[in-house]
Amino acid sequence: MKLRVKLGLLATVAMGATVLGLGGVPGTPQVSNTVVAQAATTINAKHQGMIGDAKTANNEALQDMLDKWDSDDLTVHVPKGTYVFDAGNIKLHSNITFKFDKGAVFRITSGNRVNFVYPSPEAGYDGGISNVKWEGATFQGDNTEMGQSVFTQSVHHATNISFDKCVFDNAESPTGHYIDLDGSHDIDITNSVFTGFNGSKDFKEAIQVDYSNAKAMSYKNPGDQYDNLPTYDVNVDNNQFLPVSKASGRVISYAPNPIGEHAIYNDGKAGVIHDVHFTDNTVVDPKPLMADGVATIHFKNVSNLWITGNKFINQRVLGSGNYIYLYNAEPNYKMTNLNIEDNTFTNVNPTKQYVYLDTSNKDNPMTDVSITGNQATSQQTKVPFVNSNFALDLDTINIAQNKIKKAKAIKENVTAQQTITNASVSNATSQKLKKRKQTNKNEKYYNGLATQHAQLSKNYTDYSVYNHVRGHKNWNILKFNWKKNKKSRVYIDMRATADTGKWYRIRFSKSANAKKYWIRKGALQFDTFKVEKYNTDVTLTRVYPVYTRPYNDPLLAKQKGTTSDLSERTITITHRVKRTDSNGNVSTYYQMDNGLWTRALAFS
Repeated sequence: MKLRVKLGLLATVAMGATVLGLGGVPGTPQVSNTVVAQAATTINAKHQGMIGDAKTANNEALQDMLDKWDSDDLTVHVPKGTYVFDAGNIKLHSNITFKFDKGAVFRITSGNRVNFVYPSPEAGYDGGISNVKWEGATFQGDNTEMGQSVFTQSVHHATNISFDKCVFDNAESPTGHYIDLDGSHDIDITNSVFTGFNGSKDFKEAIQVDYSNAKAMSYKNPGDQYDNLPTYDVNVDNNQFLPVSKASGRVISYAPNPIGEHAIYNDGKAGVIHDVHFTDNTVVDPKPLMADGVATIHFKNVSNLWITGNKFINQRVLGSGNYIYLYNAEPNYKMTNLNIEDNTFTNVNPTKQYVYLDTSNKDNPMTDVSITGNQATSQQTKVPFVNSNFALDLDTINIAQNKIKKAKAIKENVTAQQTITNASVSNATSQKLKKRKQTNKNEKYYNGLATQHAQLSKNYTDYSVYNHVRGHKNWNILKFNWKKNKKSRVYIDMRATADTGKWYRIRFSKSANAKKYWIRKGALQFDTFKVEKYNTDVTLTRVYPVYTRPYNDPLLAKQKGTTSDLSERTITITHRVKRTDSNGNVSTYYQMDNGLWTRALAFS
């Protein structure tokens, strides 16, 4: 078992004592903090003027409360309720603990943005605030026609900051982050949930581990002092990064890219990012990132990095080009102690590799790298697990026991019988039926996806249901009481053309085992389809079924796998269909240049 070594602030807390600590790696200055005893105060947010009625703005009430007890060791109890905020900034101070009751929610809407500001009036690791804890907090936003609503934690030169059992729900900035760590240290983010990312800068991550530089800040607080100090000693453990989805499972907003950074300032002379632990987290359906030099998890000039024990899963979204990307941009800096161990990758399906080690100076490879014990299941087993653009020094690099197992093929969701023999009287009612002679000379049967459906037409009661198409051997009209039928939708798994007309085999339940009947086409009302030529190139991003025809086409579609089975991400579209159902809802389907169809939502 690998011990977690914390190279952060070594502290002895005593009244009035001066505490000295070690910055962690060469190039990181020493820090000093004076810890002074504070009066302990617990307040109830509602008693201090905050209103959880889901209507009243609470910016001023929260700021007044924090300012009133700016010298205290303050605990803020937030009772159950929805506390709405307008656009603005909330400035924090040291020694605050927020404790949220179950059902207590901070909410932002209407495209507004709130920054929780951790001010740093002085430079240096002791230039900002310390000891801020969020326990059980929910930060809830939305994404509407008015824009993405945003909550951001702008953490600058701060120390001993923690988030435990918090929820960050659909509130990440399209151009930024949920938690922005700039020149800060001793950060714990545990047991929390992060959902939703609609990024216009799609490489941004939920948790940015960055530097004290104005360019890195989500919010530039007036009067803050910057010095390019790196963030270090960050622990992100047992969190979930999830998409925002509909009840059907369709992804509305991708999961956030979980953690990382993309910049280095002044060639790292003030130090570089180090001592970052990303452990035992779950990441589901992040946005596919296909450009060169990007990945779901990306770090630039980092040392002492642990990415271990995590579960990376793709269910409805296709994978990125690279999943983890470590990049050394500085020729005189040696990245070291990089650990990617015991992670599982399920249907992530990267198009390039799972892990890429990149350095601008091929003679300066990374050292003490351990990439071991990782397990992947994928439709694509030929993609390498690790690649680098330099010769690996095997004396300092351990790459072993990383396995990629072939995922099970996705079977077609077709339960209709393939032959007319199996579609015969076994599914008829148990009533005694007349044995009729076959009169059809021509019969053709076509099976399709069993979940397709149609509505009963206005005059459906004029039609009879049959055990077979009329004219088939032993066909019969079945006793069926239309007056007792309360369902207007029927499910279809087979159609037939015969001398006696056009027929469909229907069920009154979605269950494939439900009793089946044959009925004439005239009893059914199908969705309408508007077809047009549509020549364009698009990029696949989501997993959707692939069909021989648009779903619910009266000729019946068969499923041919999913978009994850396609080897290319850039697809040429030849036709577009807009399908309108009986409720007026419109769905768009694209025909790809391979002749197959899928939802337009599968593409960016």
